[in-house]
Amino acid sequence: MRGEGKSEGGVTAGDITWSNLLKPYGHTHPTGRKHGPFTESSVIRAVVNGVDPSSNDLLVAMPRYKISAEDMADLLAYLKRIDTDLDPGLTETNVTVGVVLPSSGALAELGAAVKDVLTAYFDNVNSRGGIFNRRIDLKVVDAGAGGAGTSTAAENFAHKEQVFAFVSGLSAGSDPQLAALARTEEIPIVGPSTLLPQLENPANKYLFYLLPGVSEQAMSLVNYAASQPELKRANAALVYSDTTLSNAAGNAVVEQARKRGLTIAKKIVFKPENFDARAIVNELKSSNVESLFFFAEGKEQQSLLNQAAAASWSPTLFFLGTLSGRDLSAVSQTKIFLAFPTVPSDVSSEGIAEFRALQEKYKIAPRHTAAQLSAFAAAKVFVEGLTRAGRDLSREKFITALDTLYDYDTGVTPHLTFGPNRRVGAAGAHIVTFDPAKKEFNPLGWVNAY
Repeated sequence: MRGEGKSEGGVTAGDITWSNLLKPYGHTHPTGRKHGPFTESSVIRAVVNGVDPSSNDLLVAMPRYKISAEDMADLLAYLKRIDTDLDPGLTETNVTVGVVLPSSGALAELGAAVKDVLTAYFDNVNSRGGIFNRRIDLKVVDAGAGGAGTSTAAENFAHKEQVFAFVSGLSAGSDPQLAALARTEEIPIVGPSTLLPQLENPANKYLFYLLPGVSEQAMSLVNYAASQPELKRANAALVYSDTTLSNAAGNAVVEQARKRGLTIAKKIVFKPENFDARAIVNELKSSNVESLFFFAEGKEQQSLLNQAAAASWSPTLFFLGTLSGRDLSAVSQTKIFLAFPTVPSDVSSEGIAEFRALQEKYKIAPRHTAAQLSAFAAAKVFVEGLTRAGRDLSREKFITALDTLYDYDTGVTPHLTFGPNRRVGAAGAHIVTFDPAKKEFNPLGWVNAY
């Protein structure tokens, strides 16, 4: 923080930057308290006696200090420079960003594909003069094989290096730890690739997720079902595996169904090693279940479909496309709705042209296209935030700038909207249905999660 003030424990601290304290027209506070501009002497009275320039008492939460003349002089000197001090990773000529990527193991090639795009995008920006004559310097944080090493690498890097923000990257199951790092170190993280966005209350203002996780996608399925009278009236069940992603989706369905008045009559949570599709199908059929939210891996989904067909049971099914297998050949009469974070129509002709021009200019190998487009979008959002924040850049101004993004078009993702209480830019999902006769997917449109 640079003196702008923040909320903690229900108390919002005021802006104590020197330029704000000395505003010639004074201050009017939310409580109605008014006073003129501060001077050095009135700042001293506020710190020691707890009164403002008009001798009004400050909030009870404001401490009163016994402080020596020497320490007070140091405090005044610090207040006079705090709003001109530059944040870590920021100089008059450069802004340094980090990306946490695996360099070995199963995700190494994916990490290399992301690195190629980010390196090219920022170099292209720098070749045009940077942002307000600041170059963007990208530093790659080596997360080894990923996993638990991801958050450790990011934390060590943040403590040892000067970095303004993290951009893109693969969370590799370290989402809670990265969110905690962002909050405690006050480092913005823009566009990390994850299916588990960390949504906190109050919101973690340093996190900017571009795409929905499994929770948002599951909520969109519920919202779609609740918007269709025949689906809302149906006898519904929820079945999911006891795994991280499926648990997140299942819990989201329970909460969103409660909010939307959609009754989940039966819930089954199974251990993957004990999955018995036939027993589950028989139990649900005997309970007259008409619609089913099912979250598990593709092989378990396929087993469920096979057993449902064998039992001549045809409920309406709700799946997550990111977890599901694409083989729906066992479907005959069953109606299926799937949620996807993105669909091909999200990529506009302008967006793909811009991306391909970057590929061609920097000879980027076309691999792991979805990850490359995600990195491209994250870099684009980061640069948009820098541009909106202006030359007088700080982390706080950058965050405020990104919070003004509304219906922002990256050209390669759904449109993005952020705000103080909205940390997922595309908070929803594309709902798609499967036509068993034609064996093809048909998009029904975007449904917001909240």
